Amino acid sequence: MKPALSDIFAPDDEESAKRRIAGARREKAERTLLIHFTPRSGSSWLASLLEATGCLGIGHELFNPSFMPQNARYFGARTLTEYVEMARRFPVRQGSLSFKITSHQLHAVFDDPDQFFAAFADAASVWLIREDIVAQAVSLAKMVQTQVGHTADSDAETRRRAEAGFAYDRSTIKYWLRHILAAEQCTENCLRTYRIAPLRLSYERITAIPPRQLVALMANWCGCPGLPDDAPPSSRHEKIGTAQNLDYAERFRRENRGFLAKVEAERRSWLDRLDRLDDPGPGLPKG
Repeated sequence: MKPALSDIFAPDDEESAKRRIAGARREKAERTLLIHFTPRSGSSWLASLLEATGCLGIGHELFNPSFMPQNARYFGARTLTEYVEMARRFPVRQGSLSFKITSHQLHAVFDDPDQFFAAFADAASVWLIREDIVAQAVSLAKMVQTQVGHTADSDAETRRRAEAGFAYDRSTIKYWLRHILAAEQCTENCLRTYRIAPLRLSYERITAIPPRQLVALMANWCGCPGLPDDAPPSSRHEKIGTAQNLDYAERFRRENRGFLAKVEAERRSWLDRLDRLDDPGPGLPKG
């Protein structure tokens, strides 16, 4: 169910007016990096690297309904139109706005995708998925059950307890795999409908190259003029998958061969179009 507007946006009061006035004094983003993603695809790690550069925005989930009420109060935004306008100003770093969005978030917030894609028609789009959707579904099931998602937000003992409490459940993993697949289908449909040719990345490929090469790729894609010599500093995010994740993923594959054959057939063309980061095409930096 879509959240009520009164629960998301700021009240029409003096403090909101001050925030909007302050926002209007800020320069609008000169460039926008828009990252379409699915959960557990490495987007948080990527966003942390973007933010660490100091010049590629902050890569946050601007249109996550759970985060929007706090953002709206900070922006002083009373409506979605004002929210989008202020979002082009407050999170900007050295002329760059970067943010990420899932298809589920997009449809939860916007009545019509036309509103969103018209608002960010000038963005440099990135589409980030995970090639191993089974491992992704296991990771998502684990995060939902244990409420432990990232190393940056938990300590070793918390992760150990979460590991001990995460039981294999075939139906739950299948539920979240279908959730991910539906998001991929919806995003692919939007990219086709709005004739967007994104930079196509995967978790496996972005984690296989040096972080410096990755942020240089993103900077080049969105037209950022240059990176600091020491960009990026190390990220607080680390891989959280364990041997347990691998075991559960392998068990799920054994038990669901027919189902996964159909999933693989559906995704084959998307995976075939992933950009090769070791052999970049026109417009991409050579690492």
